[in-house]
Amino acid sequence: MSESKLIIPAIGKVLAKVETTSGTKESLSSADAVFFEEIEWQYASDNIQRLPLAPERHGVRSVEGPTRITWSGSTEMALPDGFAASALTPPHPDVWLRSCGFARDLFSTVTEDVALYILQSTAHESISFEAYEYTADGADANRLQARGARAGWELSIIDGERVKLNLTSGLATVAATESETYQGFLSETKAVTYYTDKPFVANRGVSTVELVNLTNDDVYGGGDPGFPSGNFQIVSASFNGNMEPEEQRGLGAQRNRLAGAGPVTGTIIIEEGQLNDTSAFDPYALRRDATPLEFRFKIDQNDAGGAATFFAVNCYVQIVGVNHTDAGKRRVYELEVEVKYPEDATDGDPAVGASPSQLFDYASDAGPPQTQNGLFVDVTPTNPGVFAITFYRDAT
Repeated sequence: MSESKLIIPAIGKVLAKVETTSGTKESLSSADAVFFEEIEWQYASDNIQRLPLAPERHGVRSVEGPTRITWSGSTEMALPDGFAASALTPPHPDVWLRSCGFARDLFSTVTEDVALYILQSTAHESISFEAYEYTADGADANRLQARGARAGWELSIIDGERVKLNLTSGLATVAATESETYQGFLSETKAVTYYTDKPFVANRGVSTVELVNLTNDDVYGGGDPGFPSGNFQIVSASFNGNMEPEEQRGLGAQRNRLAGAGPVTGTIIIEEGQLNDTSAFDPYALRRDATPLEFRFKIDQNDAGGAATFFAVNCYVQIVGVNHTDAGKRRVYELEVEVKYPEDATDGDPAVGASPSQLFDYASDAGPPQTQNGLFVDVTPTNPGVFAITFYRDAT
């Protein structure tokens, strides 16, 4: 064997596309190359033992049972330069968001282009993907082929880092002909193109974050809804979809369905302030009273053409746990939260957690004081859900 044909880790490519029909493999080309990091996969099977009564210890051959592909990885939040919803040029992580339960709405006007992703409980899409790993001489590759792929998700927002979407516990169906699930390719092309657009980074100065007490519209750290002062900092936030794919088999075709395992959960870390300060929150009282909070996060930046863009997260949460700890030279609270149904942002009726059919919306009051609740852009979603991610570009 020539060592030049050894397979090298981390040298390869991933192609992916949302499926028109779930479980039916899409035809993929180099134009479908996607940005995906830390990919891990296994081509797994069940082992069926055969244990006849025998004069020696069991030694007859086993049989391969049902097979599947397990996978995971991560990607970043980024928007194409010149993003235009009308031209169907979606945000860069589009295929991955849709693989883990987010439904997409596109809005395009003369003033703005918006891609809005809402986490749904049903009507989930699936993706096809191919993962290539190249030989040491770079000439050839092995390929994994998967269809009907879905995954769980975690979203991580940490100061000074890219906003990351981690795909977890992924499942996919093997190729229609199993021998094609993993196979070698000679002279596999390296002609793929990756974007040069700047991903969204949670940097102080370009990021704003709000935690709003919806019983009185107090903003943690001071200010008003839509206009936080930031006297006390929200250090980081992470959310877990708690919705993993389940392998469903029968005597016919195999499929993988996303199944919820409880509410979406999160961890929000905030600085501890003196409780009598008007900018501080008492998390124990909020936990005790089951007070609903609105979480709003936004990163502003210009694209390469100078157009204003932003990435945003919106959800409504309830504190269910408080961990009193420290981060460096400051005391912090680690707030364990559950994500609830959104409220009507205009008048709070229905309230948080009351209506599973309530859509995310936008509400602005010229004041005084000037306030804003709900989404950061005035669009009308078509999909109900409990977690919203927005990509925006100023089209003027």
